[in-house]
Amino acid sequence: MPTQFLWDTRPGRNVDHVVAHGMTTDLWETVYHRAARTARDKDDETITIAEGRHSRQWYRIIYTEQSDGTVVPLSIFPITGFPIERRALR
Repeated sequence: MPTQFLWDTRPGRNVDHVVAHGMTTDLWETVYHRAARTARDKDDETITIAEGRHSRQWYRIIYTEQSDGTVVPLSIFPITGFPIERRALR
């Protein structure tokens, strides 16, 4: 079963927050599926932090999961400010 994402398009909600970081919901979902690392937040066990790569850049995403498995995206931001050279990815 594919992962369900809860995107809230109301003003000030998670879609606006992702767009405010210059990102898109499609990019967020791609990073989620390609995440190389995931960990629970040390201060709040309900929040998960994941890192993944897309188009030679690393991104960090933050989200929560509901009891039914639905993912609620909270934020995304790039970890690197410029593309990673292909040689460095090996």
